[in-house]
Amino acid sequence: MSEMKYQVKMTYDREDIAALVRTMEFRRHPEKNVRMARKIGFPVFGLAIIAAGISLPVLRGPTVASIVFAACCALLGVILIRRSDSRGMERRTWKKYPNKGLVLTYTFYNDHFEEEDEVSGKHEFQYLSIKNGNLDNGHFFLFTTGNMAHMLKRNSFVIGEPDSFAKFIHIRAAVTLDSVE
Repeated sequence: MSEMKYQVKMTYDREDIAALVRTMEFRRHPEKNVRMARKIGFPVFGLAIIAAGISLPVLRGPTVASIVFAACCALLGVILIRRSDSRGMERRTWKKYPNKGLVLTYTFYNDHFEEEDEVSGKHEFQYLSIKNGNLDNGHFFLFTTGNMAHMLKRNSFVIGEPDSFAKFIHIRAAVTLDSVE
């Protein structure tokens, strides 16, 4: 067995899951202006579509077609409004997160890394499985195929220093961890 370089033991909390949701949004739309336009534009257009849908039956009378149109507009408007609600997405994701309170351990060696928890046991990964990554002030996010993320809390390193971890991953996985704005 090769020498252990880093070990992280953590339990995710609501803020960690929120950081993951923000990172996923950043990855989908890395341009800050696009993220801002979505955050402002989606609710504005959502409300405009709802208003347009409601106004048709009011102005033309409540026909079956106008009521169906109003219902479709209301549904589309709500979808656009919810799509822009990152805090709501964070709350919903945390609510659905099945492993609350579960201790997760990541151990990094020269040739591979391992993820272990008391429910699913130990899983071994090669560094080549890391396709890209991100970091923020409190976390490292290592993404494998299918956008699966290994999220490491900076303040949970029990072996090794988090300040040198990004360089270690860059050397082992040939991946640069991009900062999340």
